[in-house]
Amino acid sequence: MSLRVWAIRAGGDSEADPLFIENEQIAVGFLDADRDVGALPPQRAAFKEAFSGPGAETSPAAVPIQAGQLFRFVHDMKTGDRVIYPRKIDRTLLWGEITTPYLYDRAHNPDFPHRRGVRWLNSLSRDAFSQGALYELGSTLTLFEVSSFAPEFIRRFEPPAGSMSDKGAALGDDDTEARVARDIAETTRDFISKKLKSDFKGFPLEPFVADLFRAMGYNAHATRAMRDDGVDVTAHRDELGIEPPILKIQVKAHEANIGADLVKAFYAVIHDRDVGIFITTGGYTAAAKNFAASKGNLRLLDGVEFVALIEKYYDGLDLKFRKQIPLRRILAPDVSQDG
Repeated sequence: MSLRVWAIRAGGDSEADPLFIENEQIAVGFLDADRDVGALPPQRAAFKEAFSGPGAETSPAAVPIQAGQLFRFVHDMKTGDRVIYPRKIDRTLLWGEITTPYLYDRAHNPDFPHRRGVRWLNSLSRDAFSQGALYELGSTLTLFEVSSFAPEFIRRFEPPAGSMSDKGAALGDDDTEARVARDIAETTRDFISKKLKSDFKGFPLEPFVADLFRAMGYNAHATRAMRDDGVDVTAHRDELGIEPPILKIQVKAHEANIGADLVKAFYAVIHDRDVGIFITTGGYTAAAKNFAASKGNLRLLDGVEFVALIEKYYDGLDLKFRKQIPLRRILAPDVSQDG
C-alpha cells in the first residue's frame, strides 16, 4: 500500500511554526469552526454547517473549500501518513509522520486549535527537488494531498535501505522546468480569456481593442458609435490616417465559431487599399477560414491569437484596462535557454 503524502502550511506568516517544531504538532486555524469538529458526523455537510455560526466571517464561496480541508484533516489524513511542511524561515521542506488522530486544543496557540501529532523524520533544502515537485507545493490551500510528485518526495526523504542517498544531488535530469513554465503560461492565458468573457461581458470590447492597437504602435480609434458599416475600430501608422494601409477592425465577443456569412459581410466594406481584421474571443468555421485565405487583405484573429497579443503588449495598455485584467510579471524558468 503506497503512502499518502500531505502538505500543510503554518499560516501566512509562519505563525504556527513554533507549534509545528517545538510541540511536534501540525495544525490548521479555520476559526469560524472553532470547536471540536471531531465530534461532528463524518459528513462534509456537517463541516460546512460548522462554519455558519454567529459571527462567522468566512464568505459563502470559501466555506466549501475551508470545510473540505478541515474534513480531510480530521478524516482523510490517517496515522502513519506522511506530511510535508514547506518552512519559509529557512527554505527547507520538513518531512514527518502523522502520529495521532485529530485533537482539538486551544493551548499554546489558540489561533490554530485543530491539531494532529507529528514526528519529524527528515529535512531537506528545497534545492534538492525538481521544479515540478516544488510547483505542486505551490498550491494556495492550507492543507492538500500531494499526488503527482509524491513518489519523488518519498524517494528523496526515505531512500530505500542500502541505496545511495540522493540528498542534495544535482538534478541534471530534471525535465519539469519546461512543464512548470508551460503551466504558468497556460494559467495566464486562461485567466485573460476568462476576464474577457466575464469582466467585459455587457461592455463593448471596441475601446479595449483600440487601446491594444495603440500599444502595438498604431493610431487607433473606436468608431462603432459613429459608424454603422461593421467597422468597430480603425488603425493606421501615420498621424493623419491618410496613408495606406488603413486597418479596419471588427470585434465580436462570441463563444461559438464565426461563420463565413459574417466574415463576408464584413469584407464587403473593406476597400482594396485597406486591411480588414476580424477579431473574436471564440473561433471560426472552416468556411470562414477558407474565405479569408483567398483574400490577401483580410486577417482573422481567434481567441487564442487575441489573448497572445494581449500578453505581448500588456505593459502598453491603459491603466484602466490593466486593472480589469490584472497581471503581474514573475520570474519563471526560461526553458528557451536550455541546450
